Amino acid sequence: MNPLVKVALLLSLAALCASGVVTTHLSHQPPLPPLEHDLYSTVNFQLAAFRCEDFAGAYQNAASEVQRKFSRTEFELMIRRDFAFLTRTARVEFGAVRIHERSALAQVFLTTSDGLTRAYRFSFVAENRSWRIDGVESLGSNSLIRLPGIHV
Repeated sequence: MNPLVKVALLLSLAALCASGVVTTHLSHQPPLPPLEHDLYSTVNFQLAAFRCEDFAGAYQNAASEVQRKFSRTEFELMIRRDFAFLTRTARVEFGAVRIHERSALAQVFLTTSDGLTRAYRFSFVAENRSWRIDGVESLGSNSLIRLPGIHV
């Protein structure tokens, strides 16, 4: 075999291997850490879906582990039974946010139109380069308060 052909084949093989290494490296990169705004948008989207009784839309925003655990119907029943407060939210405020690699936690204060406020902890997981809600925890009955002031 001609030495020039051997060199060309060797260089082609090296280029193919290098492109495979780069492709593999890029495909295994975790998503960029979320800005707090990304988490706020995720929460607001799901709460808006709950207010409109669009449980199918809210279910799409739930993490795949939640979707494996609950069917769409079971998800709706759980929200209506255990988290009915989420469906009546008129105002949303965010507290502390903690981000760690492929997961995040956000403190969320929800207020209904009659002025009741309750604190929750939303947990998130990175899936397919987006952030999904994988848990909501009420921060206790002490978190249900009526804020002073004028409510419009």
